[in-house]
Amino acid sequence: MPGMNGVELGRAVRRLYPGLPVVLTSGYSHVLAQESDHGFELLQKPYSVEALSRILSRAASKPRRRRKAAE
Repeated sequence: MPGMNGVELGRAVRRLYPGLPVVLTSGYSHVLAQESDHGFELLQKPYSVEALSRILSRAASKPRRRRKAAE
């Protein structure tokens, strides 16, 4: 992603759609884990279908924030 990393993209998506679950996946998850304040679910590559299913279920079951109405 030119000019933006995955955490930055996740934050941009969260600003526009606060209720949308965001899952980050990376072969460099140790780097993402160091920045633990990003607040996204994290899935390390390579991953199994079972691991993907678990993390998607967990992300989808978290309480969702609603987008504020335009002022």
